[in-house]
Amino acid sequence: MVIAINDPAVQAAVIQAVGAVFAALIAAVCATIIGRQIANRRKLQALLQDAVADIQFLLAVETAHCDLHKEVSDESFKQRIRQATRDQGFEWSGRFTPGRARSMSLLNGD
Repeated sequence: MVIAINDPAVQAAVIQAVGAVFAALIAAVCATIIGRQIANRRKLQALLQDAVADIQFLLAVETAHCDLHKEVSDESFKQRIRQATRDQGFEWSGRFTPGRARSMSLLNGD
């Protein structure tokens, strides 16, 4: 069986078939890219939730430590310790206070 490549109907059918394959290929590539972006975003949201939970834990540890200092010496040393930490080159943004962390809409699923 010989395929008549010179026949316009055959050429149109080949072009149409190649076009359909490319259209399906482009759709599959786009779906893969979008799926990866969604998966990466969910992963980043989970990591952010873990980070905020860790910050909440560390703030609770700081509060318990300050309470312990108050019992022993009538002073919490909270500001003194924070200043010493700043002097070591660390900075506190203040963006993740306990109240702000709880109210973050991202963490509440909104």
